[in-house]
Amino acid sequence: MISEFSRSGTPGLINSVADVGAVIRATRQQYGLSQSQLAGLAGTGLRFISELERGKPGIQLAKALDVIATLGLQLQIGPGQP
Repeated sequence: MISEFSRSGTPGLINSVADVGAVIRATRQQYGLSQSQLAGLAGTGLRFISELERGKPGIQLAKALDVIATLGLQLQIGPGQP
């Protein structure tokens, strides 16, 4: 996933759960959704959304992908830079 919200030090690259959380938070806010509303739309709990946005390690990937899809985002994986 390419984003202007990266905290990784490499512009545009997502390298951590915190980076993913920052993109999710910004997108949710752009849509004017509360965390509770997003949780309902994505079929997750409010606590999960809160932890995801804060970059908590060990989040469930399947749930995170549901949230990403709910926001109309995509997660792309490719080879890293040498």
